[in-house]
Amino acid sequence: MSNLYISKPTVRASEVGMISIMTTMVLMIIISLIALGFAQISRRNQRESLDRQLSTQAFYAAESGVNDARNLIANAVNSGTAVPDKAGCDDNGTGAFYAALNPVLDAARNVEYSCLLVDTAPTELRYSDVGTPSTIIPMTSATGANFSRIDLSWQAKSGASPITSCPTSTTNVFRTGATWNCGYGVLRFDLVPASGGGLSIDGLRNSTMTTFAVPFSSGGTNSVAYAAGSANTNNLIGIACNNTGCSLSITGLTTNSYYMRVTSLYKNVALQVTADDNAGNAIELQGAQAVIDSTGKSEDVLRRIQVNVPIRSTSKNELSDYAIQSTDAICKRFSVMQGYFDATASGVTSTNRLCQP
Repeated sequence: MSNLYISKPTVRASEVGMISIMTTMVLMIIISLIALGFAQISRRNQRESLDRQLSTQAFYAAESGVNDARNLIANAVNSGTAVPDKAGCDDNGTGAFYAALNPVLDAARNVEYSCLLVDTAPTELRYSDVGTPSTIIPMTSATGANFSRIDLSWQAKSGASPITSCPTSTTNVFRTGATWNCGYGVLRFDLVPASGGGLSIDGLRNSTMTTFAVPFSSGGTNSVAYAAGSANTNNLIGIACNNTGCSLSITGLTTNSYYMRVTSLYKNVALQVTADDNAGNAIELQGAQAVIDSTGKSEDVLRRIQVNVPIRSTSKNELSDYAIQSTDAICKRFSVMQGYFDATASGVTSTNRLCQP
């Protein structure tokens, strides 16, 4: 028999070197990918930080545009000057009303409000905080078209489920505020037509509709017909509400100008007001608010905001809610021919000088 010899394979030095090179290349690729990943994350974080900074600058630029337009409108109202629309970014309005605006805030950093629009007759009026005292809302049709209906919608100021604990009837609605647990207040509105001439106290009083809209957790209505003076049988009605909000349409209107006083008892609310004509078209409402639409710019970042501002000296009522109000005793002192007659209220303890002899 012959002996069979099997030799073990040997690894050449060149092959060992190739394996080392491949391993090194793989490790370099992995390390490079990790480095590129960290670099990308760093660049993204830097860009996000820059974008946030530019976005904040653009937002403040947009706010500056709103404030500039608001001051311009306020000065015009105080001087009795009419406030025109600004329909385009480069439009200065009638008589170059908006020519005094200076939109460039920081030329070196390219910060400005690049576009400013003003609508003095919007189709929707917005009031962010209606409570007490009341809010006076002038409603005049910009085109002269008669109102057919007015739509009110309001939302709670806080709470995830404002409808919880709201009443289901109008019985015993008027109570102390501490016992009112509904997230919505009782919305009171006084609506009076104000068109035409020859308005008188008796005429206004007899044509005023006063209604208390009570938020219902179930049941209720979303529509009520205009009824004036002694014919108003809707002075206390339940409104169908949900956690989103409450809404009410006042129908049967026939003229082109109204005034409305709105109060929310117990809880403040955010209110929106719109109106339609007989054809169902939205009516542009003049004399109440202007909508300022401002776009701020910082480098290549834009921010746009829109706000409703009053075209009046104040957004709250200019007429007192009450003839007289006091948390203390009210005394009257009469004096006729000093020394002959001098009378004061008796049995009243007060530091009020009018109540002291």
